[in-house]
Amino acid sequence: MRTVAVNEGAKTGIFWAAALVLVAIATFVAWPPETESDTQSLIGQPLFPAFSDPLAASVLRIVSFDEEQGELRRFEVAKDETSGVWSLPSRNNYPADASEQMQNAANALVGVKILDIQTDNPEDHSSLGVLEPKVESLEVGDEGVGRLVTLKGDNNSTLAALIIGNKVKGSEEKRYVRIPQQDPVYVVALDDSPLSSQFEDWIEKDLLQLSSIDISNVEIQNYDAALQGGQSLSMKRSYDAKLSVDDANSWKLDSLVHYDEQDTPKTVTLAEGETLATAKLNTLKNALDDLKIVDVAAKPKGMSESLKADKDLVSDNDAVLSLATRGFFPVTQGDILSANGEMIVTLKDGVEYSLRFGNVEGLSTTQNADAEGDEPSTATGANRYLLVTARVNESTFPAPELRSIPKSIEELDAMEAEENTDTAEPSEAMPQEPTSTQTDPAPMPLEAASGEDPSFAEPSAEPPADPADPNADSTSEGPVPNGGAIEDGEASVETPSVEEQDGDNEGGNEDDAEPEQSAVSELEASQPAVSAEESDVVSELSGDGDAADKPMKADDDSSTVDATSGEGVAEDETEEEKQERLEAAQEKIAKENQRALDQRKDKLEAARRRVRELNSRFADWYYVIPEATYRQLRIERGELIEKPSDATADADAASQGPALNFPGFPE
Repeated sequence: MRTVAVNEGAKTGIFWAAALVLVAIATFVAWPPETESDTQSLIGQPLFPAFSDPLAASVLRIVSFDEEQGELRRFEVAKDETSGVWSLPSRNNYPADASEQMQNAANALVGVKILDIQTDNPEDHSSLGVLEPKVESLEVGDEGVGRLVTLKGDNNSTLAALIIGNKVKGSEEKRYVRIPQQDPVYVVALDDSPLSSQFEDWIEKDLLQLSSIDISNVEIQNYDAALQGGQSLSMKRSYDAKLSVDDANSWKLDSLVHYDEQDTPKTVTLAEGETLATAKLNTLKNALDDLKIVDVAAKPKGMSESLKADKDLVSDNDAVLSLATRGFFPVTQGDILSANGEMIVTLKDGVEYSLRFGNVEGLSTTQNADAEGDEPSTATGANRYLLVTARVNESTFPAPELRSIPKSIEELDAMEAEENTDTAEPSEAMPQEPTSTQTDPAPMPLEAASGEDPSFAEPSAEPPADPADPNADSTSEGPVPNGGAIEDGEASVETPSVEEQDGDNEGGNEDDAEPEQSAVSELEASQPAVSAEESDVVSELSGDGDAADKPMKADDDSSTVDATSGEGVAEDETEEEKQERLEAAQEKIAKENQRALDQRKDKLEAARRRVRELNSRFADWYYVIPEATYRQLRIERGELIEKPSDATADADAASQGPALNFPGFPE
């Protein structure tokens, strides 16, 4: 009996010993590896080993925490999968200029390697600035909250997610980071500047996209408008000015109207010594070239691209309040007045911008954050609301002057004669053909008959004999110029020899002249008669009075040269040939007219296309510009014109000496 009891106890002990061994073995197998050995194996490895293509990122989300307000700020930029267009969902889908910026942001996380593991203790997260920004776990005044950056790709797949904390002391390029929902805090080398949540870093900041050298006209409407008692609108006008810029980049005052206290307009001109404030105007022009925006807000529905207020908008109290709080007031005529005036800027290509300046946006950097906690603009200082629209100034493209198309051969001939007369007008200053009652003032060399310049001939010392007097004695009265006067349009031909030019025959020897006169007579007899009228026309065309008396022949001698058109015209042009010439001229003129119309149409269409592109950006938005930029655009009445000081005027008078005022001479 006793032996049995001992055996049972031994068995129980053995069973317990075996159980303890099994528990020890299980505990040993299940015991996790040491943290140090596990984390050490990650050092030098990529933080996101599966993320290697920065172009795969199509969404960037950044969540940060405002400790003072106790609010989360969300910023998002995304690419439309269908159109490929980037926009800012956190800014009512405002268009983003994000292609390059997004690639830089993605590159900032591609290939980031773990340099060290700082800690895996959650209690250290706050001191390292890597607490996750969660609404449910944060309160006003909480510190140590990091910035959560998430990159997503197709199908909303997460490519990378990282909480960025404080900088490592003594090493500005290193940051403490943590992967959401994990405890270890890593040390990495990270340039987080591309991971910006600032609105202006993700948009096309150059609002107008114009060049100052393309500005041709600027119209300033300087006035102030405000609501009185929340009901009536008061408006005080200061001045209206129209200015233009010439090709030499100089300003010109086209018109200036001042308004007095009773709003009575008065046209003003520059007084003596006054000039436009060129420096101010050039600053204005450069400010337009570099006009940048710092924020946007969505406009109310119902406002057209032309900044007109339709009936629905005027009757919508919320829309009117949205406008009025920003300094824009719809009036019954459908226009919208601005709190601080307007400006119209016209470019050389016909594109015209209308800028309306509203109220000050405010000093707070959180004023524009919406109920969803979108990231606000962090531009410091006051800003100004601005409404912009674009339109085409068609006066930049005046209708071309079209040539009339002749309907008959007679109209064509008359048109060509008129055109050739207009072409010949510059030759009126040339020496004219002597009339039938005048003689040349001096003998001309023989070479002049062949078209050479006779300007070297010396004038006669004695007056020539009157050719109208039949008893005039050429030998006693002096030399006979050009062999005497020829009446009734006959050709005048000079024949003095070279010896006569040298003075050997100064007396005009009649015996020597007879053979030459006989030769001239034979020459005249062999030529067709030329009327005086034709001689004058040909003389104008040829520039040589003597040579013009000879009828002109076309090169092939098949037709004479038309005296009115200068073109070869067949002597016996048939009706068919006339019709062909008419049709050719009609076709040529029609093509020229169409070419001029097409050129205007192309320029006009290019301007309209550009305006459509601009208004597609401007239509839905209030813009916010820096107050400093607005001050460069706002020129007060006393700043537009510069008046010379008395000291300057006295100095100028002293340097010029006594004033000389001759009749008809400008002072």
